[in-house]
Amino acid sequence: MGSKLLLNLPDKDSQRIEMLVEAGEYATKSEFIRFAIKQTLYGEERLGRLEATTSKLQKQTKSRKQIDEEVEWAKAGTRKAVSEMLNKSKRE
Repeated sequence: MGSKLLLNLPDKDSQRIEMLVEAGEYATKSEFIRFAIKQTLYGEERLGRLEATTSKLQKQTKSRKQIDEEVEWAKAGTRKAVSEMLNKSKRE
């Protein structure tokens, strides 16, 4: 099963947990406490993975400036190619 713990909480916290149980948010006080512990223990781990993934994606993603430069390069190349085709057709 697991370990049993004796837990002392301020009355205010205990009452709030009891309200959540009575409202049907959690089946029991123990379920709430297990949920809170898991969130604390594993929430930071998930956050770390999320930050690592975000950083990786940011490195793979081009900046707006890079995209604008590539678009301008492509436009310039297109203009040059069209101009050369027009000049060639005028000479023929």
